[in-house]
Amino acid sequence: MTTHKHLQSALAFAIFSLGVLVLAHAGFKNRERYKDVCMVEFYQWSAELRGGGDPWNLDPSYRPPAGVIHRGDCNYPPVFLRAFEPLTLMSPVAAYWVWQAILILSLLGATIVLLRELEPGAEFRVYALALGAVLILPEVHGSLYESEPTLMLLALLAAAWIWDRRDRSWSAGLMLALATLLKIYPGLAGGYFLARRRWATLGWAIAFAIAGLLISGVSNQERFISAGVFHSVWLTDDNWLRNDRSIATLSNLRALLDWINGAALPSSALPLWYGLTAAFDILLICPALYLTARSRDDRELEAPCFGLWLAAAIMISPIAWGHYLPLLIPLFLSVAVLMTRRPRFDAVGGFVMAVGLIGTIAPYFSSPIRRWHTLFIAMLMIYAGACLLIMNWSRERDTVAR
Repeated sequence: MTTHKHLQSALAFAIFSLGVLVLAHAGFKNRERYKDVCMVEFYQWSAELRGGGDPWNLDPSYRPPAGVIHRGDCNYPPVFLRAFEPLTLMSPVAAYWVWQAILILSLLGATIVLLRELEPGAEFRVYALALGAVLILPEVHGSLYESEPTLMLLALLAAAWIWDRRDRSWSAGLMLALATLLKIYPGLAGGYFLARRRWATLGWAIAFAIAGLLISGVSNQERFISAGVFHSVWLTDDNWLRNDRSIATLSNLRALLDWINGAALPSSALPLWYGLTAAFDILLICPALYLTARSRDDRELEAPCFGLWLAAAIMISPIAWGHYLPLLIPLFLSVAVLMTRRPRFDAVGGFVMAVGLIGTIAPYFSSPIRRWHTLFIAMLMIYAGACLLIMNWSRERDTVAR
């Protein structure tokens, strides 16, 4: 037994060490990314807003205040730009490394607190294994490469879930509201709290969200909605809509319809595209809603159900790309922990989910594989596999109760 534990510890340490090496290598390789998207966008948009400009203005005749750079392509909410503003007081290089540190700490912190909640009293080697595993995930580095706030959103949403479990409703509501104000689509995770009838958490989230909108400026919200949302590239650029790194139902259904049509859809067929997208998104929500409500009394199934909502939110977001995939970490961690506890295991669900996980990794290294929209297909497989597993575990509890 002692030898077995030593081997487990050695394996965990090796995976953790590999994860740290991958992180260090990626950080060094991407050291010039402060000049590129998305970092340069965040920096210039926030600097313009701080300087009194309008980063959402699309009018060609618009002239920003003196000394302010106007890009004219901002699709981020005002709260995010206000939150990023302090970094614009630094040089772009310093801001980049501070931002990267915030994202990395968010990832590590979210992983640790999630594991602590899922597996109280876990040994050090379990934490080492989990941290190493998430650091090896390719799209974690894709998110860091793009300087996307996904890892920060992961930390906020993890905190919202944990504090709700501990009946700290106002704290949970604040975290959910912040995540929503920063990027909008995390608000779909509110469906989890709705299905579990966590009214206090939802109430606080709505209150904090309204306060955040008011504090960041009503006029800014209006400009963001009119220009940053309804005139965003994801509604107008056919090439962007067909991009194979997308994991959004909106763009992947558009790519499918274009392929069936043999060319870009004519304007007369756009209502069909919107309608199919809406119907597909509703179908995505239904399993998460049903399974969350069904397993309301099973505390161990709270985490995978919450993970389902995050997976659904990713696909429903109209601008979701591969770098959103780290939000699947709560789902993967919770399923891994439950597999060690529950004697009954759905081999089909586990296999489908495992193939989906592989499908999110392979396209990172192979463009030909990615061209088949593998990331989106993999997302659907992960979601379907997780639904099968949760359903199986939920039935197991019903059998025991009888």
